[in-house]
Amino acid sequence: MLQRAAVKISLKEPRKSLMDMFEFLGNFGTREIHLIHVSPKLTAQQQPGIEEKLEKISKDAGNFGFSVQTHIRCGHVAVIINEMAEEKKAGYIALHWMSKSLFRTALFGHIESDILRLSNLPVFIYNPGLFKSKASLEHVMYATNLKDTDGAVLPYLVDRRFTGKRLYLLHVGERAPDPATEEIRRKRVLDNLNRLARECAHAYDSVQPIEIIGAAHKQIVKQAAMLDVDLVVVGKSEKLDAMSQMVGSTAEILPHRTGRSIFIIPVLCGLSIPENK
Repeated sequence: MLQRAAVKISLKEPRKSLMDMFEFLGNFGTREIHLIHVSPKLTAQQQPGIEEKLEKISKDAGNFGFSVQTHIRCGHVAVIINEMAEEKKAGYIALHWMSKSLFRTALFGHIESDILRLSNLPVFIYNPGLFKSKASLEHVMYATNLKDTDGAVLPYLVDRRFTGKRLYLLHVGERAPDPATEEIRRKRVLDNLNRLARECAHAYDSVQPIEIIGAAHKQIVKQAAMLDVDLVVVGKSEKLDAMSQMVGSTAEILPHRTGRSIFIIPVLCGLSIPENK
């Protein structure tokens, strides 16, 4: 499912961090990557310099055992990244996160936000955090709504090429208005979390369900820090309210506040999981 990646390259990424990202992609069983650079405007004079820089990045990526192809395109960055990912039959899109000004980008760069909004493929955001780099994948946290996203996300979590060792299943809910209803709600949540844990148990050394009351994005940020996870996985629903919660509050805030890498998997992936041949 994740053997082939479409990687957006702006040519502004720090080389060491970019190499760490390529190493991290190996945790997903990725074997083939397409490096895609898109410029809104591209002149004949700029082309040779861009080709030379991409070739250097390609050689570095090849040192990790990837089959690498490079692509240079001109136009709307988000649209072309998604089109190229579909054209090359990528299993997911990979983005390198770099901290940006709050005033200029409103937490999450416009280009990255557009890529997320337009993509029907999973989107991986590599965020090494401040003053550290992380290339290994040990602890994974899946923030589940116990609704429509589980069917799309679980096939990825239990894929044999996905090398995480410990999985946390986090559900953040709202307290019911009275004690009797709260007891029923909490039992239902725990039953569902334990069911998911059983479905994932064969793929990890340990699986831990966590049920918490509070605001979803705040608790996800808090738990990710407390558990020191290497990757946060969230689903993206096509339903307006769920999309607003998961993409707006989670995908946009997490890279800026947690220094954690994030995998965002749309519900559409559960309907037709991509096959890489």
